[in-house]
Amino acid sequence: MEIRAYSAAELPLRNGRVYHLDLAPDELASDIIIVGDPDRVPFLADEFFARREVDRCHRGFRTITGSVKETGLRVTITTSGIGAASVEIVLNELVALNEFDLTRRRRKKSFDPLTIVRVGTCGGLQPETDLGTLIVSDYGVGLDNTGLFYDAQQPDAECGLLERRVRSRIEDAVADDARFRGRFHPYAARADVRVRVALEREALHLGVPCKRGITVTSPGFFAEQGRPIGRIASTIPDLADVLAAVDTGIAGLKIENMEMESSFLLHFLGAMGYPAGVVCAIIDKRQEGVFLTEYQDTVRNAAWVTLRAFHALRPFPL
Repeated sequence: MEIRAYSAAELPLRNGRVYHLDLAPDELASDIIIVGDPDRVPFLADEFFARREVDRCHRGFRTITGSVKETGLRVTITTSGIGAASVEIVLNELVALNEFDLTRRRRKKSFDPLTIVRVGTCGGLQPETDLGTLIVSDYGVGLDNTGLFYDAQQPDAECGLLERRVRSRIEDAVADDARFRGRFHPYAARADVRVRVALEREALHLGVPCKRGITVTSPGFFAEQGRPIGRIASTIPDLADVLAAVDTGIAGLKIENMEMESSFLLHFLGAMGYPAGVVCAIIDKRQEGVFLTEYQDTVRNAAWVTLRAFHALRPFPL
């Protein structure tokens, strides 16, 4: 690993803090929950923290670090923003906080990886999976192009299989004369197995409805997720149905849900050797035409499952 000084243009800092999150290294915990909506950060902190030691908001990114009431575990909750492009900024700055001596702009010779879990909401694709169910991602498939700028190796053969099968299914659904036919290049990544198993186990222990599945990350909310409300034809008609019907080739796993951040998170952090996972509550059922706007309880359940998983994954008891 090359140890060199990074310029201000490569690693922007603001008063000794990373530029977007406005955090210093000692303000970051080693266990991190990432949520999309900045308002979810204080909501979850109020619910689960005994005290706050850091509470900062900059450029729309809210971060609170504190100690969990029941366990005393130090945890950071921070905002990803919406979409893979936004979470790319946040993850790079979290890694910089963990790996760099910011005063010298050099990567440290040694560091321990962070454990990072996305707690979010999603749209459900399978008719038999109920509204409010937590989906714990085993694999993520990205339809965005952010991941393509990070040339990470495929973690296993199933990722390559998923990429080929999703791409083939999409190509079959695109008209022959469509302008962007042949331009879709999905990438796949896998969640850390220990994190995924811990999330499933804690959900079972708490009696929270939970299902393991494959998550698709879209680059937008409307046509990119099969909501063609604009006056422009969708390149991939009936996208939600197309993805739901993919034969993944992985025993027992279907594409269960669709959202906007998970695949890049798994792709990037997995390649960096950071334990990462995703748990998202279904608040949208495509087949039933329903969208749940009051979903605080489901997000609270997902966060509590994650906090318990963090504690279970620690090598030594507190």
